[in-house]
Amino acid sequence: MNKTSCFLIIVAMLFVTGNIAHAGLFSDNFNDGTTDGWWLGYSQHTPWIDGNWRVQNGELVQDEPGDNFIGLVEGILISSQTIQIDIKLNEPSGYGGVTIWFQGSDNWVNILVYPAVGETWVQERINGTDQLFRYSSGSIQNNNFFTLKADVDSDDGEIDVFLDGVKIFTHHVVSTNRVGQSGLHNGNAGGHFDNFLISDSIPKPLNNVNQCKQGGWQKFQFKNQGQCIKSLIR
Repeated sequence: MNKTSCFLIIVAMLFVTGNIAHAGLFSDNFNDGTTDGWWLGYSQHTPWIDGNWRVQNGELVQDEPGDNFIGLVEGILISSQTIQIDIKLNEPSGYGGVTIWFQGSDNWVNILVYPAVGETWVQERINGTDQLFRYSSGSIQNNNFFTLKADVDSDDGEIDVFLDGVKIFTHHVVSTNRVGQSGLHNGNAGGHFDNFLISDSIPKPLNNVNQCKQGGWQKFQFKNQGQCIKSLIR
C-alpha cells in the first residue's frame, strides 16, 4: 500500500458547532500488504456480521455476504473533499463505493455503484433514518475495475459523481451532518478496492464578489483572491 499522509492538519472539532477538520492527503494502493491506517468494520445493516477484509495481490478485498460493510480512514475528520477509489465488484450482485461524513452508525452518506441494476445510489442515513437516491451508472459491469470519484462540497451540499472520469450526476444532500470520517464500503457479493485517495476539495472559482465577505475569500484560488481583495477595499 504506499500510504501517504501529507501535511495532515487535524483541527479540533465538535459536531455540535460544525467546526471543520482539515486534511491534506491520504492515499493507499495496498501494495505493502497491510491495512495500516484503516478501521475495517462490520455490516452497518447487520452489526453482528464482521467483514472479511484482507489485502490480496495488492488489493483490499471484502467478500463476506451481507450489506454495507464499511471501512474508514483513521484519524481524519473532514467535510469538503475529493474522494476516489478503483473498484471491481464481484458477480452476480456486488455493490460498493465510498463513504463520507461518517459520525457513527446513525449518520453517514454512501455513494455506491450497483452494476446488477445499472445504477449508482446515494444513501443518506440521517439520525438513524435512511434516504435513498438512484441514478444511472451507464455501462459499468461486474468483475471489471472502474474508477469512482466524488467531489464533495459541504457548504452547498453538492456532490459531483464521476465514473471513469466522466461526470454522471450532481446530488444535493439532504443531511446537515456534513463532517466526519471517510472511507469505503461494499455489500452482497463484495469486491476489490485499489488506489484509494482522499484530499481537500479543489477550490471553486469566484462567481460573485459577495462570496468574498466574512472570510469566504479563503476558499478560492490564489488568482481569485485578488478579486476578493479589490472588492473588499472599495
